[in-house]
Amino acid sequence: MLKKQNNFIQRFFSIVFFTPVIIFAIFWSAWTYFFLFFYVVILAMLEFYKLLKQANVAPMRGYGVWLGLLLYTIVFAYYLQDNFSAILGYGCIPLAIFIYIAALYSRKPSNPFLDIAATFLGILYIAIPFGMLHYLAFFKGSYSNQLILGLLAIAWSQDTGAYLVGSTIGRSKLFKRISPQKTWEGFWGGALFAVAAGYAIAYFFNILPLWQWLAISVITIFTGTYGDLVASLLKRSVDVKNASEMIPGHGGLLDRIDSLLLTIPTVVAFLKITLLFG
Repeated sequence: MLKKQNNFIQRFFSIVFFTPVIIFAIFWSAWTYFFLFFYVVILAMLEFYKLLKQANVAPMRGYGVWLGLLLYTIVFAYYLQDNFSAILGYGCIPLAIFIYIAALYSRKPSNPFLDIAATFLGILYIAIPFGMLHYLAFFKGSYSNQLILGLLAIAWSQDTGAYLVGSTIGRSKLFKRISPQKTWEGFWGGALFAVAAGYAIAYFFNILPLWQWLAISVITIFTGTYGDLVASLLKRSVDVKNASEMIPGHGGLLDRIDSLLLTIPTVVAFLKITLLFG
């Protein structure tokens, strides 16, 4: 009981400290939003590659992070309608190809193609979803914080509801083999909080109608849960509880954004499809 109380206190103070910083950066301007998630991509990819290293895989960490940041920046420049994005885009192609040549000169006693695959996986798993986040930021053609803040509010609400309900009355294991702490009670508690958040956000942010906010809430319920489970699968495969201890009560940055990594691409696909048929 004491351990749970300490964890709750740590989580509470971490939320109180970090949430205003995140909201301010997203709210203030397109550039503060850009650099906020630029920093997130760096730290999350470093944590991801560190976990893979514990699985006896040797990804090209620096190379992968720089290439991921370049992709993230290219997409932002594209939506910012900066002509420089085309130059960056074409420059990215030889850089991606060069990874195969770099593997020829690696002196590490490991499987080179497994290392290459692990390097690209970090880009696919983290950098590309956050690159796709720019579509939400520039949904109406110019920068708007509404979709970003709304999506984060729904994801945070789901996580909070799942934690509060699951830690209080959780009994039935959701996926015991992968994550013994998660329960069906927590899942439904998180779902209730997410839908309630979707209702509330629709009254404050008019960038989308109510039904789309509710649809995003439903998407987040499933993709957020599976995103969390996928990250748990990775950590369990290397026998660690958290990606790092960066955020007290939460673990690493990757532990905080894992639910977004599947949610962002799915929400972008949903909005693209509704525009096509709307």
